[in-house]
Amino acid sequence: MEHSVTIDKCPVCKGDSFSEHSVVNDHMVSQEDFQIVQCNQCSFLITSPRPADSELGRYYESEDYISHSNTKKSLFSRAYQIVRNKAVRDKRKWVEQHARKGSILDMGCGTGHFLNECSENGWDIYGVEVREVARANAKTEHGIEPVVSLDELNSGAKFDAITMWHVLEHLPNINDQLAQLNARLNENGALLIAVPNHESLDAKHYGVHWAAWDVPIHLWHFSKKTMKSLVEQNGFELAEVKNMAFDSFYVSLLSEKYKMGSMRPIHAFFTGLRSNLAGRGSKNMSSLVYVFKKAL
Repeated sequence: MEHSVTIDKCPVCKGDSFSEHSVVNDHMVSQEDFQIVQCNQCSFLITSPRPADSELGRYYESEDYISHSNTKKSLFSRAYQIVRNKAVRDKRKWVEQHARKGSILDMGCGTGHFLNECSENGWDIYGVEVREVARANAKTEHGIEPVVSLDELNSGAKFDAITMWHVLEHLPNINDQLAQLNARLNENGALLIAVPNHESLDAKHYGVHWAAWDVPIHLWHFSKKTMKSLVEQNGFELAEVKNMAFDSFYVSLLSEKYKMGSMRPIHAFFTGLRSNLAGRGSKNMSSLVYVFKKAL
């Protein structure tokens, strides 16, 4: 890394003492190793040091980063596209369980599949997406034109629902971002955040090869405890935690590739299945969705 950032204060508890947790390889793009540290006060896990904000973009430059593209070149990519169609329906239904149908803001909306699903079901849609290739695909595929930052939206605009599907772990200034979202959410609205869960069985099984570490573009690594603490200090209260069952299989496939050199779909399937069974009742699968409401 030519320029790097070392985190000296925990964004969850403001602690300033850290210990090394693990060293993880960026299998997706650079093949570089990155350190994950643990806050000695609240156990929050942080990629530190990490590339400077101005350099993070090059670590996304892979066709394998398929949430920002519509590539169908590989069998894995085609399977991802098929499953995604069901996933966006499920996400919309989760939102509608907690928010009245009105306006929805999707932070990090990618290629716009989720927003398109919402639009087709009566929502007024707004999207923020920093990656140019994803914005281009959103426009080509769905006629959606996301803005680059929240600041580009009308400063007085508020939303009935705000979603962040695997986005929060990518954002450098997470407390500032959550405070802004609180100001943008209507009083009875809902904030839904999906992030990987490093306490899942598949995370423990694969260790440093667990694909959802995804260093260095995942800057933060959440447990249920640290997620709740972080978001609640920004004016929200936790309403529900939901499992994302498909992610256990998707992450296990990539983890097999990183650990063993090939995806080994049978091994990945059974690891994902075991993870889902272990985490079903305790809401502790590979990825979790947190539903937050504004604190009264």
